[in-house]
Amino acid sequence: MVFTLFEPILLDTEQTIHPITPTANFFTITRYKGHPIDVDKWHLSVDGSVSNPLRLSYETLTTSYPRVSEVITMECVINPVGGRLVGTAVWSGVPLRELLDEVDVHDKAIELFCTSGDGLNRGLPLKYFDHPLTLLAYEMNGQRLLPNYGFPLRLVVPGYYGFMWRKWLLKLTLTDEPYKDPKWLASMKALKSKKVLLSTKILAPQDQEKIQTPTHTIIGVSWGSGTPIHRVEVSLDEGQSWTDTEILWRTSHPYAWVIWKLIWEPRKHSTYTVTARAIDTTGRMQLNGVDSYPSGFGSWHQVQIHT
Repeated sequence: MVFTLFEPILLDTEQTIHPITPTANFFTITRYKGHPIDVDKWHLSVDGSVSNPLRLSYETLTTSYPRVSEVITMECVINPVGGRLVGTAVWSGVPLRELLDEVDVHDKAIELFCTSGDGLNRGLPLKYFDHPLTLLAYEMNGQRLLPNYGFPLRLVVPGYYGFMWRKWLLKLTLTDEPYKDPKWLASMKALKSKKVLLSTKILAPQDQEKIQTPTHTIIGVSWGSGTPIHRVEVSLDEGQSWTDTEILWRTSHPYAWVIWKLIWEPRKHSTYTVTARAIDTTGRMQLNGVDSYPSGFGSWHQVQIHT
């Protein structure tokens, strides 16, 4: 089946699944509390350990550089198994590599320090941004970024948790030494090397749902850190046996989730535990039983249902 990016999928159960999360439904953890940003006065500076510092207006950034759009799934590092702190959007902006090439970063530079309009400034290892799909995004789902999602400019760092996707950017500074975070951020240092874990979320049925129909559609999403999802399996007998699902929706974008489904006919009236897990194209299976917080949660998603 082929769908356009923004076309919702209508299932037999009359449920609607959105491959691209509507912006109004997209999660946000931190809301903008700084001074109102006047886009006509705003500019982005790129300086530090570089040969050619830059100072760019919003108009220059959005009209004079290549515009790239990518479908990328974003997840918060504190998102629990099956949680709501994950979504997929079409992010559009300038590849960060374009600006780094233009400023001519010195060989000794090791960190990118991000100054943001909310005052939550962070230094992050430069090696994590050396990817062609890392974007300085100014649009989300075809519209200018809204304030709570980073207007006028935010980082989009595919494959890494959302704490690296810095919002409300004002300045990018290349440094030769690691930035020393404030004490209250020191515990986050361990997160710097953590990519998004292979994950799965069951969208339907809901936990403790009572099913009245003879057949039911189990549907969910799976995502990871860039290695494509090969297949998703579902168990209805506590993991004794597994059934491959049908991949209902996927894109050519390697960092976007896939949507899958399984048509199921309960053999008897009972209580069932639905378990889902993903396997990527390298054969790597999703972790289970591992609470790896604060660097992401790794466990198979389960819901209990009654027929």
